[in-house]
Amino acid sequence: MNNKILTKRLIKDTSSAHWLQKPAVTIIIALLGLALVLVVMTRNIAKYENHLATGDTVLLALAPVDPRGFMQGDYMTLSYALERDVFAALNRDPGSYPTNEQGYVIVALDNNKVAQFVRLAANQPKGLASNEMAIHYRIRNGAMQLATNAFFFQEGHGEAFEAAEYGLFRVNDKGEPLLTNLVDDDFKVISPKND
Repeated sequence: MNNKILTKRLIKDTSSAHWLQKPAVTIIIALLGLALVLVVMTRNIAKYENHLATGDTVLLALAPVDPRGFMQGDYMTLSYALERDVFAALNRDPGSYPTNEQGYVIVALDNNKVAQFVRLAANQPKGLASNEMAIHYRIRNGAMQLATNAFFFQEGHGEAFEAAEYGLFRVNDKGEPLLTNLVDDDFKVISPKND
């Protein structure tokens, strides 16, 4: 007798539960959330693939980095000589620039596609010379973000990348640089041999 009453109560409680608390609705919401995440990830991947395929090539000279932080595990800390040029044009020392700022650094490309500082612009300039390019930069709390500050590589290949002199970037039409490889002083992409 008690089992019948308990079963009826369970059926009644389940049928009167709020529609959001039903297992089928929860599963549908979870699947829709997963689908949304996959769509966003696919769009981002497509955006970066397009950036790599259509971006203009530029080499940014690497600046020396504190050797204690140069090679850390499976990545290399990166800094760029162009950052010093930007701070010099702003008449500030790196690390002593308290405001947040952003803009474009205009560079001229030489025959090897190496970027040389020309000037700064507050907004993305129109009508650049054929050998010029605009690269977006940001300064936050005294630190500049021109491009990525790390290059990741396969474990055990760190020694090959010690010869890096330049970062090879693809720059899209918004001036956003995307690091593709590191390049040595002979302008050859560093490709470590697999042992």
